[in-house]
Amino acid sequence: MPTPKGWNTEKITLPIEFAPGIPIKGMEELRFTPGWGDSKTGEYWSYAFLWFIDGLPVYKKDTLENYLTQYFNGLYISNLKNKTNAPANFTAVKLKKNRAALTDQQTFEGKITTLNFLTGQPIAFYVRIHVRNYALNGHTAVLYEISPQDYDNVVWDKLDGVVNGFQVN
Repeated sequence: MPTPKGWNTEKITLPIEFAPGIPIKGMEELRFTPGWGDSKTGEYWSYAFLWFIDGLPVYKKDTLENYLTQYFNGLYISNLKNKTNAPANFTAVKLKKNRAALTDQQTFEGKITTLNFLTGQPIAFYVRIHVRNYALNGHTAVLYEISPQDYDNVVWDKLDGVVNGFQVN
C-alpha cells in the first residue's frame, strides 16, 4: 500500500488484539493523513487501512458491519485509561453495496457512528470498503477509506489515491 509524503503508518498482525472476535488472519496496514489528529484540518480522523487476509472469504454487508462494529468498539475501549467505565454497544454501522464498483471487487459505502477516543465525544464517519480477492496467491484485500468528511471533500481523492495504489506483488 503506498504511503504519500507526510502520512503516518502502522502495521499490525491480524487477528486484531483489540477486536479478537473478528476471525481473520493476516496483516493490517494503516495510512493516516497528515492532519489525522488535528480537528482544525479537513483531514481530521481521515485514514485508509488494509486487511490483507489469508484465504478467500466472501464478505457480505452484514459481516462487514459486524466487523466494523467490533473494530471501533475495541479501538475506543483499548484507548481508555479506565476500561472499567467503558460504555457498551456504542458503535453503529450501516453499509450498502455500491453498484458502480469494478468487476473484480465488491465496494460498499456507508456510515459509522461511534465514540472518538481522542475526545470521548460521538463522531460519525463516512466509509468506503473495497473487497478484492486474489485467487492466484490465496489472499483477500479489504481496503477501507474512512473520514468524517462527506464524499465530495478533497480528502477522499487522497484516500482513493492510497487505495487505488495498492498492488499485490
